[in-house]
Amino acid sequence: MEAKKAGLPVPGLPIPAPESVTPPWERYDPRSELKCRALALPLALLLGRWAAGGNLMAVLGSLFAMVVHENGHAITAWLAGHWAVPTFGFTRWGPERHWWIVLGVAGGLAFGGYKAWKAQRWGLVCAAAAVLLLQLIIQGQSRSTQEALIVFGGDGGALVLATVLMAMFYAPHKSAFYKNWGMRWALLVIGALAFMSVYHTWSGPWENIPFGEVEGVNLSDPTLLTETYGWSVIQLVGRYLLLARLCFAALLTLYVGGLVSAYWQTQSKTPQR
Repeated sequence: MEAKKAGLPVPGLPIPAPESVTPPWERYDPRSELKCRALALPLALLLGRWAAGGNLMAVLGSLFAMVVHENGHAITAWLAGHWAVPTFGFTRWGPERHWWIVLGVAGGLAFGGYKAWKAQRWGLVCAAAAVLLLQLIIQGQSRSTQEALIVFGGDGGALVLATVLMAMFYAPHKSAFYKNWGMRWALLVIGALAFMSVYHTWSGPWENIPFGEVEGVNLSDPTLLTETYGWSVIQLVGRYLLLARLCFAALLTLYVGGLVSAYWQTQSKTPQR
């Protein structure tokens, strides 16, 4: 009895397992999260805008933008049913549509949406449904329109993918991604630098638009869209800016929703982990 009162192990009784200790960086503090959500996204976008203005950070932003740009080409091609291989600075894609690619992409999206539904990740369910709908719309277009969309999907896909990278900052706090705080913040900054790098091209003077030929590759995307697919410069700029504004609207919705959610959790008396 004396050993028990002193907090020492009692002979003959099992020794309790030590209580697990959550590392400080994995603990969820609603008040700290509210401050992060209030400041992180605006500051990241301001950093991206400053970097796009022309300094050493602009080079880094351009590199990130190039990566998401080429993946934007490839993903648009896959949705259209074309094979595509993104590389650094160029994306190879086939001129013919293959139904096995169409069905494979649709099946993958449906399976991912089902797994997200089982896990009650409603945001991912909506995202999978939206991409499936986009694939259906693309499949209904003519071959020429599909090819134009693949070309447009470079900077257009870069805007969307960069938005997705920033949106991952708002992953649920119980997810493994949230606990990997370094990756969470890194993707936010990478997404902001890439987004603002692309946005700077299309929101500035038309002289900044990269018309002409990419040495050793092909005509640039703007030149292909205007000279091969018949888009006017006004249509070209307007469509990129419209997509950028839609991405800004999605980020604003996520930002406000994230603030409201974090605020209500600060009012909760239940401790979060």
